[in-house]
Amino acid sequence: MAVNEAKIRKRWYGGGDVSGMAKLGAKVFGWIVSTRKNMYAMGLRKTHKLKVPVIVVGNITAGGGGKTPMVIWLASHLKSMGYRPGIVSRGYGGKRKVEPMFVTANANPTASGDEPLLMAKNTGLPVMVGKDRVKAAKALINSYSVNVIVADDGMQHLAMGRDAEIVMLDAKWRTGNHQMIPAGPLREPLERLNDVDLVVFKGAFENQHHYELEIDEIHQLNHQKQTKDLAEFRNQKVVAMAGIANPDGFFNSLSKAGIPIIKTPLPDHHDFSEADFTPHAENMILMTEKDAVKCEHLQLPNVWVVKVKVKMPETTEAAINQLIEKVMS
Repeated sequence: MAVNEAKIRKRWYGGGDVSGMAKLGAKVFGWIVSTRKNMYAMGLRKTHKLKVPVIVVGNITAGGGGKTPMVIWLASHLKSMGYRPGIVSRGYGGKRKVEPMFVTANANPTASGDEPLLMAKNTGLPVMVGKDRVKAAKALINSYSVNVIVADDGMQHLAMGRDAEIVMLDAKWRTGNHQMIPAGPLREPLERLNDVDLVVFKGAFENQHHYELEIDEIHQLNHQKQTKDLAEFRNQKVVAMAGIANPDGFFNSLSKAGIPIIKTPLPDHHDFSEADFTPHAENMILMTEKDAVKCEHLQLPNVWVVKVKVKMPETTEAAINQLIEKVMS
């Protein structure tokens, strides 16, 4: 993790000092957010109502909050209920020649972005990425006959109308110091949580809607049929590598599974190359699925991918089902 990123995280979540400049920046950012929201409320900017219901999965904090696993779970859940869902995403970090772009399981992550590619691989559903998510959603509706849109990270994309909002928060980090960017992690004021349909935490949280991630399987990078049991990693030196927003969740899941690890955090959306792995050539390396989709050009027999699955409590699933029934009726 870059020094600058670690410093910001300490300020936001670890009780670190917030400078006067950061507080001033937060006031300016808050004013921009409020002004923009008012422009949509007054009709000075247009909110587009789509032909099918839209369920937004997003957050009010910067960085990870468990959105990607929730989008994958929700879209798959809708499919199992007989609906025809499609997923739209901005495709953060993707450099595309075409907008919007349809993402297949074999797409280039440099163009699609890592998270949309992971969604396409894990759901088998149509995924469309684009800076203009209204245009992306319309393309899904017109070309793939979807009857419900799951919008990844669309909370602040006010041009896109929505029928329901699910906010994701990390159970450990929550809303940090409750301050707006750059003084804190908030993209919107804390009161925004009063307007959403459902708040779901990533990680165990008693008496709150939440889900947990558990290890499903571990397979060799680019060789999904080559799997290993957890026990095979417990008696050796293992490097855990993660280029995600909150890598502690990944590291903790491995530690809880009894795997002694050397933590190697990297910046979120890190662009992997062979040089990242060279210092660890003598060790077994474990990495996330999200990172692995960016390593398909590499052949590294000592790198293994940890595939996780969502463990959704009955009460949370019931609340989501109730929301789906409301949206789809």
